[in-house]
Amino acid sequence: MLKKSQSSLNLGFSIFILLFLIFLLQLSTKLALIFALSLALGYTLQKSRFCFVAAFRDPLLVGTTKISQAVILLLIISIPAFFLVFQIASNLHLPIELNVTPFGFHTFLGGLLFGTGMVLAGGCASGTLMRVGEGFAMQMIALGGLIIGAFLGNSSLPYILNIFHEFPGVFLPDIMGWVPAISIQLLVLILLWLGIRKWQKSKRT
Repeated sequence: MLKKSQSSLNLGFSIFILLFLIFLLQLSTKLALIFALSLALGYTLQKSRFCFVAAFRDPLLVGTTKISQAVILLLIISIPAFFLVFQIASNLHLPIELNVTPFGFHTFLGGLLFGTGMVLAGGCASGTLMRVGEGFAMQMIALGGLIIGAFLGNSSLPYILNIFHEFPGVFLPDIMGWVPAISIQLLVLILLWLGIRKWQKSKRT
């Protein structure tokens, strides 16, 4: 049961959000839509406890793969969905831009540093934002570090690319076509999902 003061606070905040959404509608439908989608995404993340860092951390630290399976299922669903959106946009001659970034040692180094930071902070970027909304003080510090790190990384990117060798980006549909590329990705993800489920069951027995 919620306390009366907490219920009043929730009601007041809900009214404020509704009024702010109406205000945004007067300014721009696009802004209002972005705000509404952001609210829905944040609510979904908070209620599902979905966090990318948990997908990689939990199997090693606590032996659970529930979030890992969820991330793989997310990719299995989003890959065909992306292909569908891309094809619809192409058929309707809508402008769409694909950005295939190059890979190099800096990618591995950045992933290692960011992964270490995620584990120490207890959340990825989305998880940190979610826990800031819940009032966790540690995640507020982590958010500050995330903002500073993103600014420093973006400003120093040209120097980093000059130091480290990088390989050109590879877009599989350009090499083998959309259907084979998507089929290979889905096959790998399904096998990985089945392997994780089997490993989880073996840990329980």
